[in-house]
Amino acid sequence: MLAPVKDTVRQSATPRTMRLVTEGIGRELERFSTDNASVVKQIRLLAINALIEAARAGDMGKAFAVVANEVQRLAQTATDIAEKFESRVLGRIGLGRSMADSLVEEMEGVRLTDLAQTLVQLIVRNLFERTADVRWWATDSALWQALVEKNADTAAFAAERLGVINRFYTVYLDLVLTDLDGRVVASANPGFQKKIIGTSLAGDPWFVAARRCRSGDDYIVDEVKPSASHGGRNALVYATGVRAGGKLDGELLGTLGVYFDWQAQGQAIVEKEANLPPQVAEKTTIMLLDDKSRVIACTRPALMFTHFALQKKTGQDKGSYYDRNGAIVAFAKTLGYEDYDGLGWHSVVVQETESDEALSAALDLG
Repeated sequence: MLAPVKDTVRQSATPRTMRLVTEGIGRELERFSTDNASVVKQIRLLAINALIEAARAGDMGKAFAVVANEVQRLAQTATDIAEKFESRVLGRIGLGRSMADSLVEEMEGVRLTDLAQTLVQLIVRNLFERTADVRWWATDSALWQALVEKNADTAAFAAERLGVINRFYTVYLDLVLTDLDGRVVASANPGFQKKIIGTSLAGDPWFVAARRCRSGDDYIVDEVKPSASHGGRNALVYATGVRAGGKLDGELLGTLGVYFDWQAQGQAIVEKEANLPPQVAEKTTIMLLDDKSRVIACTRPALMFTHFALQKKTGQDKGSYYDRNGAIVAFAKTLGYEDYDGLGWHSVVVQETESDEALSAALDLG
């Protein structure tokens, strides 16, 4: 009697479950083939014993010998059928297993790789706009006049102008104007102005790099890190030179640094834009890596600023693989946007896979 089939309609139809079902069918057919071979072997032995006994019986056993020979012929026929079954059906089941393995890797990997590519491109398109912002705002007359006239009134007006920008562009922590010595002349954020105005940022990498900009077309980008001037909040600074008359080739007067609020915006990308169902999000870690493989945004804050070693081939910009714990790791390098190269950042999605044992139990494939 056949065992009752467990109701598995509610189990999600995924490449992984389909592979397990295929493997389960293969195992059942292999057991059937083995059992059938055992039965045929026993029938053959019985037929041979019957022929021996028929020979001993002489003329009285001739009729029985005919039956025994027919049984032996049927046993051979059963053997031939079983061999064809193994070579054809089990061979195709084996091919199905191989195809299911490829399907699991391709569908799981491609889906998560596409997600990684989407996320890194979202933030890169956002940051492309920051490159335009800083170069545009650096031409504002209030900024270069404050650096030329160097008095309290022009500095206050520059701060006011920066403050207007900051109110409407909520993605920024602050906008900071410095002179050529790195002294802060104006700040956009009232919450930080008292602390930062008059201090020197001469040692900050972004200021040093911004001073080297050769024209108003140039800009620099610092790395994601906590800003000591802004309560240790994580920021990404875009900066350029402020030039006389707001001209692209004007004399360099100072610098403008815009502090992108990375702590809020970077986290929003990994935590909200992926839009994963709660049960999937629980087993998924999403992160952004900079060009040094530092974790600069992550759904697991404890990983911030640690290094994540991607196992990828040289020149490989996207793909997926399984780590030593069986989790799938999908990654994608930014494609850049317009004339912004994307800084070589990657998005990485690490997702725990449900064990074959758990799925087999759910599908009653034990």
